[in-house]
Amino acid sequence: MLRRPKPSPDVCLLLEGTYPYVSGGVSTWVHQIIGALPDLNFSIFFIGSERDAAATYKYELPPNVVSVEEAYLHDKLPPGRQRGKHQPAAVHEAVRKLLSHPPGDPAASASLAVLSSAVADLARTSSFDTFWRHAGTWELIQELYQKYAEEGSFLDFFWSLRSLVEPVWRLMASVAQVPAARVYHSLSTGYAGFVGGLAARQYEGAFLLSEHGIYVRERIADLQKARWIHDPPMLRPDLLQRPALLRRVWIAFFELLGRFAYHSAQRITTLFGRNAEFQIALGAPVQKLEIIPNGVHGPDFYQIRGQRAALVSQRPSRQTVGFLGRVVSIKDVKTLLRAARLTVDQLPEARFLIAGPLDEEAEYAAACQELCRQLGLEHHVQFLGPQRRDDLLPAIDVMLLTSLSEGLPFVILEAFAAGIPCVSTDVGSCRELIEGRPDENPACGPAGFIAPVGDAQRLAAALVRILRDRSLGSRMGEAGRARATRFYARDQVVQRYHQLYQMTTREGRGDTTPLPR
Repeated sequence: MLRRPKPSPDVCLLLEGTYPYVSGGVSTWVHQIIGALPDLNFSIFFIGSERDAAATYKYELPPNVVSVEEAYLHDKLPPGRQRGKHQPAAVHEAVRKLLSHPPGDPAASASLAVLSSAVADLARTSSFDTFWRHAGTWELIQELYQKYAEEGSFLDFFWSLRSLVEPVWRLMASVAQVPAARVYHSLSTGYAGFVGGLAARQYEGAFLLSEHGIYVRERIADLQKARWIHDPPMLRPDLLQRPALLRRVWIAFFELLGRFAYHSAQRITTLFGRNAEFQIALGAPVQKLEIIPNGVHGPDFYQIRGQRAALVSQRPSRQTVGFLGRVVSIKDVKTLLRAARLTVDQLPEARFLIAGPLDEEAEYAAACQELCRQLGLEHHVQFLGPQRRDDLLPAIDVMLLTSLSEGLPFVILEAFAAGIPCVSTDVGSCRELIEGRPDENPACGPAGFIAPVGDAQRLAAALVRILRDRSLGSRMGEAGRARATRFYARDQVVQRYHQLYQMTTREGRGDTTPLPR
């Protein structure tokens, strides 16, 4: 029996550490866009850290996903592959050319593309260890040390450089798996944006870049806290402003990848204005930028609103706070629990439902459950594990978000669509979601309260105000519903992305043939 060839993808999505293996805002967005554009064929190129044989998809792939390819930055490469003579001189020359550019030079993007092509060619015939042990590579490492890091330990520099280069080598060895497509759409800069820019050049396709969070800022924040990097001893006062060499090298690396993605893309989208300002500061050309928020489909929540109303009428005194998300450190569930303790001190009947997976940061989740016990909240807080949105929303009166970082969270939009007020930390776009943008017309009014990050007292005070005053909660819930309906409708978002797929195709390839609709 002859196998039918797989359809060619119209759009290849490049995703780092998200869909389809990890739930969350970005993954929800990806699943929404694919499902809402059934006439387009999608391919997924997933980039992860290490392969996990036990990992499973968190989503059922829509039928218009025609292929899924995977690359892992820390997987072992197949041994050997020594076919013929391997000549890394082109790689060495390309490295020197790249480093000849001053920081921020737009021409560095073209040099990075040349270097990447040379590495990909070499990776097909030579192992990383063979390249790393080559005499020319050793000379280059010494040259870089003398030029950039002679004040530090050569041994530290050697292994630090290897830790940066080896994952890139693995990624370049996997680039051949990226399918030919008309549009390459990356949901971040970093490794995914890097591969997207390279694939678009290789296949003469278009490249669209979207950022929900600002990848470079997130990586810098991670690197500043990284315990595996040792800062120099405090021998001089200026060292307080001068982090370890490895930290500086990694930051410069991700900034370079970010500029490459920004300069390679035909169009760049983000979720809200503050993000766009960050992108411009990091090198994104302002003429390429467009703000497109997340969206929700209002009719999906009609039944939920009816169920909520029925449950509230049965128990008017209900005081239930919900959290819908992963129990991970970036969501700061510990602050949520401290706010819960302060809330229960004033409202002894209050309950907190924490709905979300506990296995993504198992140690953190266990620490949260222990803190819950220490705070004496066992009868007020429930860790429910993963729950369907439609089951949780009717059961709650306020949605609580205590995150340290967010983009434009779906959980707030979904709560609004169900008529539920929200209390959130002041991160990402949460303030403009809850209070409205300055240019909102007509103004909908406040849909909840905002509190500083980590401020359990302010969060608790906001919760108490809403839970004590049912009419206030109703007014805020209606304001949120109106805002979601008028300014965050899913159909508008999907239509705009379909237009962008069409537009970037024409701009990237000079192709006037429309994508199917």
